[in-house]
Amino acid sequence: MIKSGEVCMISSRSIQINNPLGFHTRIAAMISQKADRMEKVYGARLYIGFEGRPGRVPMSSFLTLFSNPIKKGDTIRVAVEGDESEKVLDEMVEFIQSCLECDKTMQVDNLLQQASVTYERIFENVPSGIVVVDMKGIISLFNKSAEKTSKIAASTVIGRPYERVLPGWPLNEVFAGGGTYMGMKLSIGGAPVLANISPIYSTEGMIGIVSTFQDMREIDNLSSELDSVKEMEKRYHSMLEAVHEGICLVDSSGVIAYVNPAYERIVGTQAGELVGRSIYDISPDGARAGVLKLKKPVVGMIGAKPNGVKYAEDLNPIFYKGRFLGIISVIKEITEIQELTDKLSEEKARAEYLEDELKRSQQLDKAFNIIIGKNGKLMDALSVASKAASTDVTVLIRGDSGTGKELVARAVHFASKRKDKPFIRVNCAAIPSNLLESELFGYEKGAFTGAANQKPGRFELADGGTIFLDEIGDLPPDMQVKILRVIEDKEFERVGGITTIRVNARIVAATNRNLEEMMKEGSFREDLYYRLNIVPVFLPPLKERRDDIPALVEHFLCKMNKKNGTDIRYVSKKALKALERYDWPGNIRELQNIIERCVIMADRDYIDTGDLPMYIVGYKPKNNELINYEGGDLATMEEYEKEIISLALKKYGSFNKAGKALGITHKTVASKARKFGIVDNNEHETG
Repeated sequence: MIKSGEVCMISSRSIQINNPLGFHTRIAAMISQKADRMEKVYGARLYIGFEGRPGRVPMSSFLTLFSNPIKKGDTIRVAVEGDESEKVLDEMVEFIQSCLECDKTMQVDNLLQQASVTYERIFENVPSGIVVVDMKGIISLFNKSAEKTSKIAASTVIGRPYERVLPGWPLNEVFAGGGTYMGMKLSIGGAPVLANISPIYSTEGMIGIVSTFQDMREIDNLSSELDSVKEMEKRYHSMLEAVHEGICLVDSSGVIAYVNPAYERIVGTQAGELVGRSIYDISPDGARAGVLKLKKPVVGMIGAKPNGVKYAEDLNPIFYKGRFLGIISVIKEITEIQELTDKLSEEKARAEYLEDELKRSQQLDKAFNIIIGKNGKLMDALSVASKAASTDVTVLIRGDSGTGKELVARAVHFASKRKDKPFIRVNCAAIPSNLLESELFGYEKGAFTGAANQKPGRFELADGGTIFLDEIGDLPPDMQVKILRVIEDKEFERVGGITTIRVNARIVAATNRNLEEMMKEGSFREDLYYRLNIVPVFLPPLKERRDDIPALVEHFLCKMNKKNGTDIRYVSKKALKALERYDWPGNIRELQNIIERCVIMADRDYIDTGDLPMYIVGYKPKNNELINYEGGDLATMEEYEKEIISLALKKYGSFNKAGKALGITHKTVASKARKFGIVDNNEHETG
């Protein structure tokens, strides 16, 4: 036997393969057996490799390592390490040459070789790592997946003891007891893996061990991706279920795949009666069938359902990676509610109260902390905005000038998943109409006189983030059409350009205009209105949230002290009462300007009534005129009724709430409001 530290002779010799069928599996088996016997007799080590290629493998393990066929004309190199290396080499070379002589078993050899190569190809291409160890503990198979996971080349480990490659693996236990280990968390080449280890048996007993494993990092990634897909599916499904627009999905063959609750309500038909049916059976000549056939969108179509409901409908084809998947139909009811209950039950009133309290108790995203105030109407509006912020739906902020619409828009952006992307503000009223298109969409070099360079537009700058279209009601009609296209198709062209630019920007719009009245007049497009008005947020004027004035005053006082380097500590009670009594036509912006003026002009370390403008100190709310008419004369009872009902409707916003405040029924409020012309005779009662 060869002992450690001894210097042994190494002899080698090349053999050219002349057998027409090359070097086959049966020959490999005979050589492996011969090499094993010779190693025991002579105490030598025998190796085999290819001429001109690096590396060699133990000849006694040649059968298990043999995979790639050795063809006629190839040259192999046989090496012997030991004291009698030349003698052993002569005997082995003679044996190999005798094995290579053609005989009647060549066809069997060919079949064995084909089977061996087939199994080898299977092992090499399975996605799991596979390592096979023979009974001597030598690695005989290390497939491509094993190489990929461990970052170890098969050529460096095949023919080597397994301990160097699989430290800590329980192969000794398998050799000793023949047991199977499943789902073990181990490592190979520093990579964490989930492994199964099993013995390999033949008719004569155990002949080796096979270990299969999967990279745990891939398992974790797949699990994470699956969770993300499920979460996204839930989110989009919840969003579809919650929106007020009716949504109908039709597959490429014309079968209805999904309708949301709003669609059921608008068309008056349950999902069970629609899903699974073909639109060619329901409405073969309808708009959906047309879009399915032409694969082109139809936008802003007005129609009516058999139940009498009027609606606006947008239909768009759905494509994914160039493949047509079907169409999506979005409808919005435009029919006013015709029927009202004659009497509000105690249960309904209680439900309204609990709903209001629930809305106010809901916590807002921390991004909304920039908005000062706890007024109930304000919190209702911010609750809607906060819910909408977590999605990509369009938000339309309504409110008088100076009510803080831009602050809410910023809060929506920074509470959304786009918070790390740009927030781009556009004041549609402040930009001249002849420059608005180039500001929004940009322009190409030479598009007009003075266009010396290419300039990106605001939509392009907002890609991935949010674009805030302030004063959207002041858009000229031609720009309304272009904005509608961007909302629907998410694409546009620069002024003077021919290249279509795709953009992914979330739209938040704001206006102090009455868009509904503008639609009636024809100055604002209905289809754009319905695209923008998905989630409306109504901000109350400051006179309807007087309870927030003390907090706002304190906030502006601190802000102006820092800005102007002053040290005004507080506002006197009388001055604060005057501020709370004033109606604030300029809303929060006007209050901020007044506080800044007082901070600069005050002679003391506090603000008193003498520091306030006289029109605020001497202001008397209009509701005091209910009794004190000019000249001190009393008005008629009808005039008092008209004024008190008008005041109650402005303050509470609905017949129901105004009636509860005045101690009369909502029917009485509605009747007198129509009688005195406070509301239009066609206006319906609201809860």
